[in-house]
Amino acid sequence: MKIIVLFGGLSPEAEVSASSAKQISEHLEAAGHQTVALNLNGNYKQVADFETLYEMKEDLKAVSTDKNVEITPATLELAKLADICFLATHGGIGENGQLQVLLELNKIKFTGNRFLSTAVAMDKTLSKRLMRENKVGLAKEYHAQEVSEAAFPLVVKPNASGSSIGVYFPKNMDEFNQLDLTDALIEQQLFGREFSVGVIDGVALPPIEIVVTKGFYDYQSKYNTGFVQEICPSDISNALDLKLRAAAQYCHEQIGFEVYSRAEFIVDQEEKIWFIESNSIPGMTPTSLLPQEAAVVGMNYTALCEKIIELSLKL
Repeated sequence: MKIIVLFGGLSPEAEVSASSAKQISEHLEAAGHQTVALNLNGNYKQVADFETLYEMKEDLKAVSTDKNVEITPATLELAKLADICFLATHGGIGENGQLQVLLELNKIKFTGNRFLSTAVAMDKTLSKRLMRENKVGLAKEYHAQEVSEAAFPLVVKPNASGSSIGVYFPKNMDEFNQLDLTDALIEQQLFGREFSVGVIDGVALPPIEIVVTKGFYDYQSKYNTGFVQEICPSDISNALDLKLRAAAQYCHEQIGFEVYSRAEFIVDQEEKIWFIESNSIPGMTPTSLLPQEAAVVGMNYTALCEKIIELSLKL
């Protein structure tokens, strides 16, 4: 197949996106596909066909980017040359539904979930509104003016961002008052074991436990080796394994994902499962969780990519 891997753009997660794109491109190329990676805001020259673009693929790596636009007209036009675009976009328009709408309007085939479920998942507050507390636990939320010393400890995070960028854990009013609360979600801090569970084609993968050696599961821990232990299959009872899988499938269905997703949970001492968030485009970097979970059920990285393509082409 002729595949264009889209990545980058103006998102604060552009670096992670580039890492995912590199992995995806290399594995699909090795499997016999023709792949070209394009930065969303790349200043590319137009070509007439995919074959010409493919011959230029190494030169494209040095192309400059436009820091004033989310996606250049050149990238959008080139995307039309592929059989399908594999979205390796994280954050920004690549994960808030805007890119998906743009591709649909231009009749460009792409991988992953459609615009509505993608947009819902990026909005953490809206995602929580779709969940029922008898299915998954939901952390108490606060408006900024409601916060008092009695509310701590809290977690403050951007309502529409990923990779744990901009997450803070204020312990008192002094620390809280120093934070920029623009479009922030303020929640009760949860304590317990952290798990991630991927879902593909409506079927939950084995839960992976995330054990952070220092601090919390932040941007540095997620995308660098040595900061975290990721245990899959997890050392948990069969009953908890089934409960986590059921919770992930429930969240997947409630948000309306069409292809795949990855949900994050905290499990407290009573083994109550608390919903943190769902991801519409899970990372595909060398340290990402979804490929590790898939590997446990015998689906290697290349097979996972091809499964995502197969499911997406059916939509």
